[in-house]
Amino acid sequence: MSSFLVMGAGKMGIVLAKDLIEADTQNTVTLVDISSKQLKKAESFIRSERLTPLQRDMENKKQREGMFTGHDVALSALLHKHSLMAFETAVHKSVHLVDLVGEKPLERLGYDEEARKKGITLISGLGVSPGITNICVGRAVHLLDETDDALIYVGGNPVHPRPPLNYRIVYAVESLLDFYERMVPILKEGKVKEVQSLSEIESISFPPSFPEMECFYTDGLNSLLHTMKGKIKDKLYEKTIRHKGHAMGIKILTECGLFSRRPVHLGGQQVIPREVIELVLDSKMKLGKEKDVTLLRIVVSGKKSGKPATHIFEMIDFYDEEKGYTSMAKTTSFPASIAAQMITSGEITKRGSLFPEDVFHAELYLPFMKALKECGVVITHEESH
Repeated sequence: MSSFLVMGAGKMGIVLAKDLIEADTQNTVTLVDISSKQLKKAESFIRSERLTPLQRDMENKKQREGMFTGHDVALSALLHKHSLMAFETAVHKSVHLVDLVGEKPLERLGYDEEARKKGITLISGLGVSPGITNICVGRAVHLLDETDDALIYVGGNPVHPRPPLNYRIVYAVESLLDFYERMVPILKEGKVKEVQSLSEIESISFPPSFPEMECFYTDGLNSLLHTMKGKIKDKLYEKTIRHKGHAMGIKILTECGLFSRRPVHLGGQQVIPREVIELVLDSKMKLGKEKDVTLLRIVVSGKKSGKPATHIFEMIDFYDEEKGYTSMAKTTSFPASIAAQMITSGEITKRGSLFPEDVFHAELYLPFMKALKECGVVITHEESH
């Protein structure tokens, strides 16, 4: 029997909680959120006496620290702005943590020694991207003698595109727009360089159902920039996959000033364009009952025994109609759920502040992928010479 704390009762948190409860008849889950509405929605969806909903505010230190007490592993499915708060609290309270968010990896690494002394495991950035992407890159680098390039293509999309922007939002609109605004660090010739988000648009296909997609640079490497530096000789980057025309639509909104945080005067009031566009897009572009798909391709090339070798990982994952899970919720939540269960079972013994590529690149790779497949998420891996 294990006791899990799941922070955040959005789509990802609800799937996390349900999966942990269904994994073992003895598991208990405390699901925390500031919204009573979200917690009631979670209760209705999960329907288990082993679920304890708890209304708490992550920004209240006393409430935040109190929720960790008595749990074996905490899982964070929080907004980016609350992720480090949860991370630091887990260290302070000496509780294992698996976090879907992986930003600010160097700050997280700063807690490595303290986490090891306390005998806890902290795994950051374990969703689909970062997460599955990191594991695949780490696996290929582990198998190659020399690595030249690691190219990541990944994205969640509606199965059938329609206006506006040929897209539907499957997580917080605030996080999505931030994602499109940031400069993008990549490795080129083995050195960190910055490129513009939404740039270098190219075509990509996933036959038979998705023959015409596009992809472009986005900031998704997180820890890989640090863990793979010195191991990859030339290129390491991530591009987001969308239906064609999406990038141009976002660029038009940006160039029109609708992403600006500078107030403008309207009807005698000050209005911030960014807040308006968030409100409008959130109401117009939520996924709702539409079906989604997550597409992934990772190409890692280098040498093995002196000869050229390439590893290709692919995934086309669809909405689960039987369980009512979006593909993005599945592919983001299941990796974290698997890792949390591996911590409580003793399969993961490494301690400290870690990233997915540190944990699952060697002997735990196949068990992790097997568990993911049993959850219905299948990633193929082909090697060519």
